Amino acid sequence: MYKSWWLAIQRLNDILRSNVLFAGAGASRLKIKVYMLVPLYFVLWMGSLTAGRLFFFAVSSGLSQALGVDEATVQAFRKIMVCAIQVVLFSLWIVLIEKRPLKSAGLHAVKPLKAYWTGVLIGFCAISAVTAILLGMDMVQVEASHLASITPLAAVIALGWIVQSAAEEVAVRGWLIPVLAKESSPAFAILLSSVIFGFFHLFSAGVTVLSFTNLILSGVFFAGYAILTKHIWGVCGMHFAWNVTLGNVYGFPVSGFPDNGQSLVKLSQTGPVMFTGGAFGPEGGAVTTLVLLLGIIIVIKLWHKQQALPDSTN
Repeated sequence: MYKSWWLAIQRLNDILRSNVLFAGAGASRLKIKVYMLVPLYFVLWMGSLTAGRLFFFAVSSGLSQALGVDEATVQAFRKIMVCAIQVVLFSLWIVLIEKRPLKSAGLHAVKPLKAYWTGVLIGFCAISAVTAILLGMDMVQVEASHLASITPLAAVIALGWIVQSAAEEVAVRGWLIPVLAKESSPAFAILLSSVIFGFFHLFSAGVTVLSFTNLILSGVFFAGYAILTKHIWGVCGMHFAWNVTLGNVYGFPVSGFPDNGQSLVKLSQTGPVMFTGGAFGPEGGAVTTLVLLLGIIIVIKLWHKQQALPDSTN
């Protein structure tokens, strides 16, 4: 039995290695042992995060007083600047250090905008499904509607989520997973990167075993969708919509962060924490677990159909 499972995993790894998403890392001229890749990722991520925060501090000193903008606006621009620096520094690492084209990091889609907006639709539908189930179970209630009070700051907030999701996807699905797979195996890379994805949220408010499990499942779901589409454009859109729908459409906490700026409506969680996620937000609840598992099953079925096509290029 164990031998058959091992052979199945090996077969899966062989197929995934030929996927364009994984094959791109093969162009890297940098050879790094697998045990050094995770520390390198932490150095790149934390280093770029620190550089982004220092840059923001340098250009924003006195911004709220000088321009007369409120703290919410300052924080929205902070997210844009910090995450943009992260995208730039990861891109420079790929191009200048690894000496490979930037598009090899999952950015080679034929129709990137279409792929992005498809991902946006999927992310919106996933969180809306979670919200609809919670409403149907009477575990959340509409506290207020803010449709009439939305200001242009909403566009800045949305841009912040766009850049933030791009930073995480370039770093994890675009860089970390392919380089890990190159030195080990795709299955190991997906699992380890998903655990790391969850680890970065361990210090958020309301973290539980279930919320950590859901973060790992979301990492697997996002990775699976990137493999299915063979690029990260779609998963960038999905990640963006996931966050903005949670925080700025329905007014929920996003991964333990309650204050995410303006929202179209404000929903309050009234049901058990096991289902609603409590302070962590719906991402930490059992309803999200079910939606993620369903999403993973759908992605796997679509991938199997894709492999069955005569002209499939993996």
